[in-house]
Amino acid sequence: MQRSLISLTLLGLLTSVAAAQPAGDAPPVPAEPPVPVEPVVAPVPVTPVPPVAPMPMPPPKEDKPAKPADPPGPTKLSVGKEGQGRLQPGILAQGWFLLDRNGGKTTTSTFRLRRAEISAKGEILPKRVGFQVMFDPAKVREPVNTTLTDSGGDTVVVKTPAASLAVLQDFYITFLHEKIDVSVGQFKIPVSWEGYNSSSKIIMPERALISSLFGDKRDLGVRLAKTFKKWGYSAGLFNGQGANNLDTNIQKDVALRLEAYPVEGLTLAGVTYDSIGVRDKAGTKDRWEADVRYDHGPYLVQAEYLRARDVAKDGADPVTAQGFYAAVAYTFKDKRLCGDLQPVLRVGYVDPDTSKNLDPAMGGNDELWHYDIGVNYYLKSHEMKLQGSYQRQQFQSKTPNVNEIILAAQVSY
Repeated sequence: MQRSLISLTLLGLLTSVAAAQPAGDAPPVPAEPPVPVEPVVAPVPVTPVPPVAPMPMPPPKEDKPAKPADPPGPTKLSVGKEGQGRLQPGILAQGWFLLDRNGGKTTTSTFRLRRAEISAKGEILPKRVGFQVMFDPAKVREPVNTTLTDSGGDTVVVKTPAASLAVLQDFYITFLHEKIDVSVGQFKIPVSWEGYNSSSKIIMPERALISSLFGDKRDLGVRLAKTFKKWGYSAGLFNGQGANNLDTNIQKDVALRLEAYPVEGLTLAGVTYDSIGVRDKAGTKDRWEADVRYDHGPYLVQAEYLRARDVAKDGADPVTAQGFYAAVAYTFKDKRLCGDLQPVLRVGYVDPDTSKNLDPAMGGNDELWHYDIGVNYYLKSHEMKLQGSYQRQQFQSKTPNVNEIILAAQVSY
């Protein structure tokens, strides 16, 4: 077997050597013909063709800007058995520091809680029946010592209220309609713009003297009122006895206030307020008043004139009083102030008895002028503001002049 393997191996080697050697008699392989070479031709210059501008596409349609959402209003709560009613709580808090100098002889200073109004208003039946209630606990203050004289001529010192004890200020129910709102309860009489409108929006810490004297009064009764785009009205029938008092006679007071808004920011108004039924009883009163207010942009101009007629005792002759004030203000808006700054100037006049000016025997001239300089700093409109004012009261009689400084802080909503 080994011999067979050796024989096969030798045979394979001999075969490989024979295949590697060229055959002697094989004819020569002819050479391949040469590949012809094409002549080089210079390239023809090509003039560049400018690109064709694309056809302009029509601009895409712009969507109309979305109408800005109305700013969120005051928070209202659902009330009523079925939750259909709405309730809006409110508060007006005013704190004062007051400095008085009377005739250069007496100087007093005090901190004071001027207002602490807590209110709630809303609609128990939407667009049909509304309501409002407001309390002011600051009306109740510690009693003060007062000296009284009895029928025998003896004097005694007693504790008496420093101010009105009535905490309840407003309470009324309103039946709503697109042409007329009918309210029954207790509310302000519509005399004087400053007196009739909210205490939170007056342009100085305190109202002008004539407005405080005859306006800012509340009474029980019925009121018909509505405000439209170009005009408004308020008519009422009142007891005539003041806040929280029942009537004691057949007499009633009637009131009518008409307002016009011819251009934006301008209010023109006239008021008549008169006692009817009995005209010679104590408490009979008449009021005639006109006011104008322009509040637009940074400018504010405001003025009122008021004339009054009062019967102090049964059968007595009426006493006529009159007065006015005028105020101007300008608001500076600057981000560096972190709020709005509004300087205010005001001048006012009060004549409590016009007959004394004509007859010196009646007591001489009792007229009063007051001059006010103030500044308001609005951190957030009337919701948060700081106020400061200086007032000088000058009397035409021998009454000493009064100088008063008020620093006030207010929070309201």
